[in-house]
Amino acid sequence: MADESGVMLPGSREEMRSLRKNSNWVNMIIAILACLAVAVGILFLAPQPEVDSERVVDYQGIAEQSQGNADFDLIVPQIPRGWTSNEASLDRVGDSEYTSWYMSFIGPEDQWVSIEQAEASENWAKRKTDEAVAAEKVTVGGADFQIYRTEEAKEYWVTHKGDMYVVMSATAAPDTINSFADQVAAQLK
Repeated sequence: MADESGVMLPGSREEMRSLRKNSNWVNMIIAILACLAVAVGILFLAPQPEVDSERVVDYQGIAEQSQGNADFDLIVPQIPRGWTSNEASLDRVGDSEYTSWYMSFIGPEDQWVSIEQAEASENWAKRKTDEAVAAEKVTVGGADFQIYRTEEAKEYWVTHKGDMYVVMSATAAPDTINSFADQVAAQLK
């Protein structure tokens, strides 16, 4: 209720309506901020699980288990000291018509090598090089490798014997890549 001058009287219905109308939004924002503060506090107090950021798999064990399902002898290299395998599988990848044996290895100083093997075609191998540019041909361990390079210094080494193709992808030191290539050449039958 307002007096004759138009000023709202304390405790009047009009004053209470005005207070409720303006304070709903303020109270809602305060409640939301209080809930967020409690949630953030709980997250900081909750114990965090210790997770190893590098996944390590037993690629040799996986190769032994997978060999019975493969139509070809799987290449299983020995890895250099300080290196680990973070993936190994015998699978039909994506929409490929070929089953491939895939291994991925990580080493010190952000080095990485993967090897994929399949009884496939030259087109399959070419697709695996991600449109890298053919750079040179080398012979390692008696096998001829076509090397492809990307602008990001990634290399693809492709070799085959008959219709057995192997594609090595790498961002590693040349000696390390040669070591893997030598083992691939020795095991490629």
